[in-house]
Amino acid sequence: MIDSIEELKIFSTIFELKSIRMAADAHNLTAAAVSKRLIALENRLSAKLFYRTTRTLSPTFTGEKLYNHAQRLLSISDEIEHDLDPTNTLKGKIKITASASFTQSYLLPVISSFLESYPQVNIEIISTDSLVNLTEQGVDLAIRHGPSRDSSLIGQKLSDTKRVLCATPSYLEKKGVPQSPEYLTDHSLLTVGNETNWSFIRESERKTVKLNPSFSSSLGDSVLGMVELDHGIALLSDWHIKERVEKGRLKVILEDWECDPSISINLLYPSRKNQSIIVRNFIDHLKEWIKSNPLSK
Repeated sequence: MIDSIEELKIFSTIFELKSIRMAADAHNLTAAAVSKRLIALENRLSAKLFYRTTRTLSPTFTGEKLYNHAQRLLSISDEIEHDLDPTNTLKGKIKITASASFTQSYLLPVISSFLESYPQVNIEIISTDSLVNLTEQGVDLAIRHGPSRDSSLIGQKLSDTKRVLCATPSYLEKKGVPQSPEYLTDHSLLTVGNETNWSFIRESERKTVKLNPSFSSSLGDSVLGMVELDHGIALLSDWHIKERVEKGRLKVILEDWECDPSISINLLYPSRKNQSIIVRNFIDHLKEWIKSNPLSK
């Protein structure tokens, strides 16, 4: 028999993190206390929930079944608490991962607005351009660029975004403004990741530029920094450079040519059916924010 909702929460955290120590940290308990609760739960159910070795912790078949049931019960528990709360105020924590550039350039105002509406919610952001294992790190939502390669995650497209060519006015004054994509090879090009070419379309015309970048980085912010230091031309998301363009620090060039393909911004999460009310509310808030503040124009 299950003793309490809290017991299910602790069990679920152990299952997701595959670590008693990490689960203990997540619940502000000692590892010994969490281990004791797990053993007590197994004894009451007369079933082993995890295979344990000195280095690994993996769920048994019974453990997997209990986890699936636990997620449904915890979701219902959240809804009951929310519906019966006289203030009807959301409480709890959301853990989100997004790229550092997207967090800084677009996401922070969204979070600020959400927290103003729900001051008793806590939000933790993992800002990284590396892929994060959502289940292992207990992440509720991931905001990523391009399609997901993980078939276990559920995805929603938030928006398509445009990438535009940009440079500083001083660089363009010194080196000249290219009048067509093929003239980009006469310039110092700065790239994000391991791109080998850029493709552009204008009506029925297509042009591809083979890249030999003078600087490349896996971090979009690093490439943007080099652009601002007058080192050349980069192809960056318009939301990433919007403020700098408005202030005149950067200039967009070849605006009549469109980069192909565009890149989508996608929302990813482990499961829809087990989402907490807080997470669902944040997703709705983010979608409404994007409607009012489009990523691309």
